[in-house]
Amino acid sequence: MPELPEVENTRRYLIEAGLPGSSFVGVDVGWLNALQTPSIEDFVLGLLGATVQQVNRLGKYLLLPLQTCNATGTAILTLHLGMTGGLRLQPATQIAHSMVRHTFKLDGSRELRFIDGRKFAKIWLVDDPKDALPRLGPDPLGEGFTARVLSESLKGRNAPIKALLLEQSIVAGMGNLYADESLFLSGIHPSRPAAKLSMREVNKLTDAIKSALATALSAYDKSRVELWPDPPLGLQTWSIPRKEKAQCPRCGGPIAGMRVRSRGTFFCSHCQR
Repeated sequence: MPELPEVENTRRYLIEAGLPGSSFVGVDVGWLNALQTPSIEDFVLGLLGATVQQVNRLGKYLLLPLQTCNATGTAILTLHLGMTGGLRLQPATQIAHSMVRHTFKLDGSRELRFIDGRKFAKIWLVDDPKDALPRLGPDPLGEGFTARVLSESLKGRNAPIKALLLEQSIVAGMGNLYADESLFLSGIHPSRPAAKLSMREVNKLTDAIKSALATALSAYDKSRVELWPDPPLGLQTWSIPRKEKAQCPRCGGPIAGMRVRSRGTFFCSHCQR
């Protein structure tokens, strides 16, 4: 599943590819279940002639503020990439990926193509994203994400720390892969009750989350330069192997696996306590 680094990479890619300033001249929603609101008729009418002002991100959601032709004059195209989604801004003459489900035709003979192999992506056109999105916690790339804020969110919560890191109301944008990586970097066992972490451990975890995401984004920034105009949608940027009995890169011992709230989880029982 695309996590914060993949969504942020997509945001940066779309800006560098020149999406801001482009206007929609046609819309083809190939999988209607992806459209959450409004109706397909109102969605098409709302997009036609609208101009993309910017590309923003909120957790795992992409937000495209639009200057529209409707009565309000503004709207926000909100996208969630689902399990395997990705976006490509390409010439209309270029052969499209076989898993493109939705095509947004732009002026200048270009298309914004929404790849969604497993059909879990979601699309909204709203006046305010708060009308559609769940309550989100602080973004770990923002100034509002601090050890003190994280500690307050974990207070009194005895669920496994791994499970709580996946709650978007606690850390917006965190997903399974980078939760495992952050816990590995901080030396914290994924099944530890969250409320029992010391302030020192919460500080280490906060720093590890920021470090894991920064490492990933650095790799994505490099890939966009080296592999433009079609950089990869996903990269393996984590250090902990995601395979049982693989060698721990720190101690050399075997990596263990288990499930935390149905999510595959990998850790080192020697390095993580």
